[in-house]
Amino acid sequence: MIPPGLRAALRHLTVVPLRSDDAELRLAPARSLAWFPIVGLLLGAALFAVLSLPLPVLPRAALALAAWVALTGGLHEDGLMDCADAAFAVASRERRLEILKDPRAGAHAVSAAVLLLLLRFAALAVVPSAAVLVAPVLGRWWMVVSLARWRPARATGLGAAFAAGARPFAPTLVAVAILAGLAPIEGAARTALAFGFAIMFGAATAAFLDRRFGGLTGDAHGAAGLVAELAALFAFVPITMEGA
Repeated sequence: MIPPGLRAALRHLTVVPLRSDDAELRLAPARSLAWFPIVGLLLGAALFAVLSLPLPVLPRAALALAAWVALTGGLHEDGLMDCADAAFAVASRERRLEILKDPRAGAHAVSAAVLLLLLRFAALAVVPSAAVLVAPVLGRWWMVVSLARWRPARATGLGAAFAAGARPFAPTLVAVAILAGLAPIEGAARTALAFGFAIMFGAATAAFLDRRFGGLTGDAHGAAGLVAELAALFAFVPITMEGA
């Protein structure tokens, strides 16, 4: 039996086909946020399985990237693309919010998607397999932090509904407990660095989008989480000195 909060979190963050009744959906924002890091860990476990396949490095990284996007339905990638188009538009705040809802993809959206996928693929080709257990946890934890920390750009919508019930204490405890359990696998120093990178780059992204939109939407919270996740993944990239 899957707890209602976890079921709601899985419905919102993955393509897992779980059914919920109307009462559960109304309570979903408040009940699901503490489970976001758990969903990240489940996603990471699936990616770890892919990176453990006996394949050459590049095909294995490509499969892991495909699984990453497929399991989440590309939801937050789509949000990042929308945010890129809107945030870099030379327009008023109101016009940027209109662009944010436009389903068409412009040059900034395509550039953001290509850069995200390229950077994620490059990291997946060189990081230890266990790194993918950490990054999704931190990315989804940061979404909760941004929901609690930054004001909604709109009074209605999914982002505003989640922000109204966002309390970061429980999700942070869950995330820290998970990271403490994973630290012996990847090393405490790298895990702590990933935590710091997620906070630094996630906060920078959220603050930038807040300035551009006058608050954050659901897409913006997802975009900030993706950047935090990518930054955490890069914390595990080996450091090499060319010519040394």
